[in-house]
Amino acid sequence: MSLKQKVTKSLIWTFSDQVVVQIANLFFGLYIARLLGPETFGIIGIVLMFTNFAQLFVDMGFGSAIIHNQQLNTIHFSSVFWINSIAALLLYFLFYLSAPSLALFFKQPILENVIRVCSLTLLLNAFCVVQFSLMVKELNFKRKAIINWISLFTGYGAALYMAYNGYGVWSVVGMYLTMGCSNVLVIWLTTKWKPSFQLNKEAIKTIWSYGIHAFGDNALNYWSRNFDNFIIGKCLGTLQLGLYTRAYSLMLLPVKNLSTVISKVFFPAFAQRQEDKEKLAKHYLQLIQYISLVTFPLLIGLSLVSSEFVIIFLGEKWRAMIPILSLLCIVGALQSIVTLNGVIYYSLGQTKTAFKISILVNITLIIAFVIGVNYGIKGVAWSYLIANILLFYPVYTTAIRLLNLSLINVFYRLKGILAALILMVAVISLIGYFINFTVIIAFTFKILIGTSVYLISLYAFERKLVIQIIDKGKKTFKKLKK
Repeated sequence: MSLKQKVTKSLIWTFSDQVVVQIANLFFGLYIARLLGPETFGIIGIVLMFTNFAQLFVDMGFGSAIIHNQQLNTIHFSSVFWINSIAALLLYFLFYLSAPSLALFFKQPILENVIRVCSLTLLLNAFCVVQFSLMVKELNFKRKAIINWISLFTGYGAALYMAYNGYGVWSVVGMYLTMGCSNVLVIWLTTKWKPSFQLNKEAIKTIWSYGIHAFGDNALNYWSRNFDNFIIGKCLGTLQLGLYTRAYSLMLLPVKNLSTVISKVFFPAFAQRQEDKEKLAKHYLQLIQYISLVTFPLLIGLSLVSSEFVIIFLGEKWRAMIPILSLLCIVGALQSIVTLNGVIYYSLGQTKTAFKISILVNITLIIAFVIGVNYGIKGVAWSYLIANILLFYPVYTTAIRLLNLSLINVFYRLKGILAALILMVAVISLIGYFINFTVIIAFTFKILIGTSVYLISLYAFERKLVIQIIDKGKKTFKKLKK
């Protein structure tokens, strides 16, 4: 099978995976949020802020290094596995001992036990890092998707059962532990590769340089994305944090389910073609066109109907989330194309440049959040948006210059999509301003009219692109039928 065929097959499976995940997160996630309320998600937000950061130390960039380096063997894989496992064990004990202090710092006694139990996911994830990296390296996204579905539905099943039976915050903790256990069980039963008892220093040195810079970039990016959660949790409390994290997770859905999917598939593919920059530039422009075609109308549209969306799907107790969701969706639209910067840096081996850019982003966002928190969660959301707008030019152009591209090239490629988007925004805004409906009717009417205007305008401005997508869809459907 050629690389092109592998990439096409991988995209089909990865998109299928993300469609299932998106539907599950929307229906199950929103329903659990409606049952448990904002404060529960504020507590979980604090825990995940630390455990997800610790997960970066477990991986230490070696997962990306495995995908990037085409010369590695089983000795390297086994060495990485044992390094990951040792790091996870040490970090678990660190969390176990520091849990009382973290509970005191955030003035939430329940955090002590929640942190100690939820940190077990670090150990579970460590047993899967190498196997998942090998699946991505081999573009075996079919197996990865099936494993993901099994863990997703077993996790949500556990969460729903516990939520109905009054377990509160432990319902979400149970979900994460169930997902972790499911991943470990299925991976170890179905994958051929098993670690040998080898921890080779020379093997680790081979991938250390790439891995450590990737880790540094990821670590700084992580805190630039999560310092807002930290400062809200400390200064404004878990109720406000719950509102903010739920809005943020909704904003991330299109970003995760499209931009991140494409990043995962095209990183190994780009890494195999890293010498041909002209071809990479051509594919990159095509990718951001496909991404923005979907994420821009989804996120800007959600921003415009945020009021109706929150009341219908989450209920009145989440009403304070409306302006936060509206602002963060605009941030998400920008991030949906900036997310691909990582593909450029990592596939070209430019992890040092990525690290330097992360320092700039991190410092800017921390300053913005420190200023914004003085005005409540709305202030944090506004500061996040303003900082992203200010950072867009230096951050984005630094990455695309590596492919010999400029903002003019990008704008020219997206001009039809942006024109259709502007028309959609104008029509939905006019409907909201001049016509008064009940919440459900207003939501339905805005979605239907807005979608129709966008699709008709898109066909008018980008007819060739639309026809191309339809043709590719038909070919893909025929392949799936065979």
